[in-house]
Amino acid sequence: MPPLLLLLLLLLLPPLLLPLAEGRRAAMLRMGLRGSPRGEVSPAFLSLTLDASLARDPRYVALLSNPKLRALATALSPGFLRFGGTETDFLIFDPNKDSTLEEKILWELQAQQEACGSRPAFAAVEKLLLAQWPSQEKLILAEHNWKKHKNTTITRNTLDILYSFAKCSGFHLIFGLNALLRKDGLQWDSSNARVLLDYCASQRYNISWELGNEPNSFRKKSGIYIDGFQLGQDFIHLRQLLSNYTLYRNAKLYGPDVGQPRKHTQRLLRSYYVNGRSATREDFLSPEVLDTFATAVHKVLEIVAGTVPNKKVWLGETSSAYGGGAPRLSNTYVAGFMWLDKLGLSARQGIDVVMRQVFFGAGTYHLVDANFEPLPDYWLSLLYKKLVGTKVLQVSLAGADERKLRVYLHCTNTLHPKYREGDVTLFALNLYNITQHLQLPNYLLSKHVDQYLLLPHGKENILSRSIELNGHVLRMVDDKMLPELTEKPLGPGSVLGLPAFSYSFYVIKNAKAIACI
Repeated sequence: MPPLLLLLLLLLLPPLLLPLAEGRRAAMLRMGLRGSPRGEVSPAFLSLTLDASLARDPRYVALLSNPKLRALATALSPGFLRFGGTETDFLIFDPNKDSTLEEKILWELQAQQEACGSRPAFAAVEKLLLAQWPSQEKLILAEHNWKKHKNTTITRNTLDILYSFAKCSGFHLIFGLNALLRKDGLQWDSSNARVLLDYCASQRYNISWELGNEPNSFRKKSGIYIDGFQLGQDFIHLRQLLSNYTLYRNAKLYGPDVGQPRKHTQRLLRSYYVNGRSATREDFLSPEVLDTFATAVHKVLEIVAGTVPNKKVWLGETSSAYGGGAPRLSNTYVAGFMWLDKLGLSARQGIDVVMRQVFFGAGTYHLVDANFEPLPDYWLSLLYKKLVGTKVLQVSLAGADERKLRVYLHCTNTLHPKYREGDVTLFALNLYNITQHLQLPNYLLSKHVDQYLLLPHGKENILSRSIELNGHVLRMVDDKMLPELTEKPLGPGSVLGLPAFSYSFYVIKNAKAIACI
């Protein structure tokens, strides 16, 4: 039979479900590769946060100079780095106060050396800080749980170290200003913000701004109630204040943000699935729990569309479980289901930027732990950054429950040296307790696929804090070098196998997706 006739017959045939050894059939993928993409997100879609609680005792901000931490952050750039959270509204800037000894030592070392270079002479101080960090972390979490917050003074060096970390790691800093400073308990008192802006402008720090954290919870954390009108006046006031500075005249101002969507407009949304103190392993694997996020986002986008159409919405702070995360869950492989699904759903529903709480800091929902070791969600984030592009494509499947076998499709990130325009990246999560198989549409069966399968490493299984990529454990080569993220090539016609309770990326090469070109 002539090859052209054979090709035509293949195109006309109904989807061919390849038989599997167990006698079960693969789920058939349907992909929208022609026409326009269904949406597009910011190039900084996956961004990071540092919680302001890190400055609860400003000595610990000096940990941001660690070369390993900076190497791990740089690998996730570019993006935004939001410095915010509950403690934002309890930070007072005093340019005349002496910095902590640790901050002073670090900044004096920096003045003598290259701005973004490593500081070997600081290692002994850092070691002492790390030994004391566990007790500081307990204090931070206890204050958060008791809802007891105290004002903390930060100094010039606190801002210097924070800005240096963002800039040297390739991130744009968004700094949250204290919104609880009030005149007569009502109008925002901008005098401290003015002093902070004076200093940042004098240092030529290129920063964007946010005012306060979750104003809908002000009454709970401070006894002050600020209504929507007053909050709007406060934002206008800050915008006018910024216009007094040549450097900040056109600076971005983000907010207001909320933790619980109600009938008001939002720009920054907070999102967590479960309470960290009561979450279970089953919650992390529950389609019902994962679906709650889509419902909440839909409500917010409806409100925004009805009040300020075309206004972009960001997830300004998000992770698996609030209250610092769920111990022995949020820092393990199982947390990846919530994180990867949230990234997929956010892009699909039109969220422009997702900021991960936190890159480093107190609790268990961090990407990098207190020993500067990257956790499973870090590696998942790194693969997402490397493989997933900004254009969102339509995908669905037949032959499996789409709530338990969850699939997302984007154009591949063309900055990846191995891939080109027209390639597409599929990522999939298997919430079934048995292996599932995915089959590409007939017109893609001749294509080569690169698999990036992530599985837990070690006897803890899905509660492991270590992860494998295609059978190789992911760990730093040394303090400054990350490992190669090596693909597993699959030949044409391969069925994509996804083990029970696992997630994976697949790059379909030479897919020639018109939506991506």
